[in-house]
Amino acid sequence: MADGFAGAGALLALWNDVDPEVEAAYEDWHADEHVPERLTVPGILDARRYAAMAPALRPRYLTLYALASAEVLDSAAYRHLLANPTPASARMRPHLRNVARWVCRLHHVAPAWPEGPVHVRTFGDAATMPASAATSLLVAEHLPQAPGLPWMAPGQASKVEGRWLMVRDSASAPLAGDEDRCRPLPLRRARIAH
Repeated sequence: MADGFAGAGALLALWNDVDPEVEAAYEDWHADEHVPERLTVPGILDARRYAAMAPALRPRYLTLYALASAEVLDSAAYRHLLANPTPASARMRPHLRNVARWVCRLHHVAPAWPEGPVHVRTFGDAATMPASAATSLLVAEHLPQAPGLPWMAPGQASKVEGRWLMVRDSASAPLAGDEDRCRPLPLRRARIAH
């Protein structure tokens, strides 16, 4: 993960849940098609998938995308993927729940990330972050003016509270009860054509 994330200027963080009856199909689609398809967009540098280990404070799934800049999400290539979903994406979209989308400015990214679980926490402002944030894996600031996803139906969106996102190695001691411990999920990194 570190190579693509270390060169990034922005981050897209997406949280979501999925209807339980399609969870296995979601896992396959997300790992084998959806995220690899996003990696074909120029400027989307890398991605990492996580699932919160119960109990979770935020939606269960978290996907982090390293972006060259936030403007990548306004590019013709990215807008094309949003407007022209694959058949599997069109089938899966209605089953997504509690979708929260943060476009972020990156403030800190570690040069190397562990392959194991991580702690994920959000903060209301920078003053409430612990001093250990400087040694975390990632610190990013939510840019609230970023647009949402145009295909979402009423009731699919959720809000993740806070303005700052911090990801820490799970080998670190938990800071408090408001962190989610997340395990990594597989991702097929082969690039696919749309």
